Amino acid sequence: MPQIKNFDEVREFIKSTSEKTAIYVGCDSRQVNDSTVFVIVIVVHIDSCRGAKVFWKTERVKRIRSLRQRLMEEVSRAVYTALELIDVVGNRPFEVHLDINPNPQHNSSVILKEAIGFVLAQGLKPVVKPKAIAASSVADYITGKY
Repeated sequence: MPQIKNFDEVREFIKSTSEKTAIYVGCDSRQVNDSTVFVIVIVVHIDSCRGAKVFWKTERVKRIRSLRQRLMEEVSRAVYTALELIDVVGNRPFEVHLDINPNPQHNSSVILKEAIGFVLAQGLKPVVKPKAIAASSVADYITGKY
């Protein structure tokens, strides 16, 4: 899993894949001492069935105390990353995965409509838990290392 140094590598890899290849972008965060660490991932699902290549990067900011603000930061970082790639995606399946549980019993559900609306407003396709594997599985796995 290469850490992203610049987007040219990711863009070139996507261009080298078939039109069946799906691209998923997601973000997760973790509170670490006085910081909030964001992990943004790009999952390139080869031919949508043959494994994947994962690119990722981390961003550390001063601790964000508000859950709503932190979750919306995850959404916006995923959206802006997706927008960096949109011109090379072509007709490939392209989704923004949100680490949000639509079940009202979960705290993340408070921003469900706001987050989905934000993603849709950018012309992107939002996906939430349990199908949001880029955010809730891949990025979550990497944040576990912090």
